[in-house]
Amino acid sequence: MRPLVVTAVLATLAPALASAVERPTKAVPPLSRAPKADGQLKDFPATLTLKPISGTSIGASFTGRVGWHKDTLYVAVEATGAQADDELTLSVFFPDAGPVATGHVFHFTAEGQRASPAESGTPVSAQELVKAGMRRKDPTQTFEVAIPARAFPRFPAEGPLVLDLCVTASGATNCKDGGMVGEALKLPDEFRKGLKLKPPAGLIALQGRTGGWLGYGVLHYPSWVEADARLTPALLRTLVTSNAVDAGAANVNVPETVSLPDGRPLVAVLSGESPYTSDGKCDSDKELRLGLYLAKGKTAQLALEWPAATCALGRATSVVLDEEGALSIGYSNGPTINFAWSGDHFERTELGKR
Repeated sequence: MRPLVVTAVLATLAPALASAVERPTKAVPPLSRAPKADGQLKDFPATLTLKPISGTSIGASFTGRVGWHKDTLYVAVEATGAQADDELTLSVFFPDAGPVATGHVFHFTAEGQRASPAESGTPVSAQELVKAGMRRKDPTQTFEVAIPARAFPRFPAEGPLVLDLCVTASGATNCKDGGMVGEALKLPDEFRKGLKLKPPAGLIALQGRTGGWLGYGVLHYPSWVEADARLTPALLRTLVTSNAVDAGAANVNVPETVSLPDGRPLVAVLSGESPYTSDGKCDSDKELRLGLYLAKGKTAQLALEWPAATCALGRATSVVLDEEGALSIGYSNGPTINFAWSGDHFERTELGKR
């Protein structure tokens, strides 16, 4: 099988470098109505097209079309010289979405969507949100793909919505070294405003989930959550991580919730992987993380992110929040780490350290 690939700039591209030099961009145009993702391009105007770099393939070429409507990005690819069993892979990457942001990759064949490999980091939930259709009339093959914003990888919470989109059809491509050659693409501010999100100031990136949205600062861990429905501990854990860890199974003494002195609940979310194996050995490359979220209605704010189990500290044996808002976490290897409440988050203190 020869690949028919739409791929984005590699995740290893440094966003800081991309931001240091302002890149030329061309605006993704709005569509007056949503085209049907059926592979027939009669309802998809060619207001913005992508072409391959000349000389990148012999006997194959393509024309890509891009547009947006409401909360969805639409991409169509008309390829010539492709074989009937060729594959379409579409990736989207926002280089200004933070230093740990990566792209999403979606695969399609004539039989429908194919699962993205685990190493791509594309959530199954995102893949399930994408719709696509394909038509073939020799020697041309057309794909039409609808990608809702909830299926996007992390995108900037503010500022320009610049994205890299690369198309490769049987070796013909508009990319070099993993990025678009020439102008990048840019969605308008209206696209993001149309999502009607109200994140707090200071976030770098946003990302959708089935049932809600996440906001990120510089680090990988989500610092803000907005759900479609009132948050429960179970829903919060589902949104924050696709692999929430059970405290009992990990042998850590972390309560499901703790309450601040004024009664507001803090919900515990465990993620990562316990470093301790069944035979008592410890893998220093693994770590279990604890996130405490201040939840109210449909939103939650990260108040603390801290280890729950490491080879150095051991397992968390106690998590105690007293009536004055002082938090202490004790570990099986001896240390006790102390924190003080500071308005909307915890800050570490040296009191009681041992």
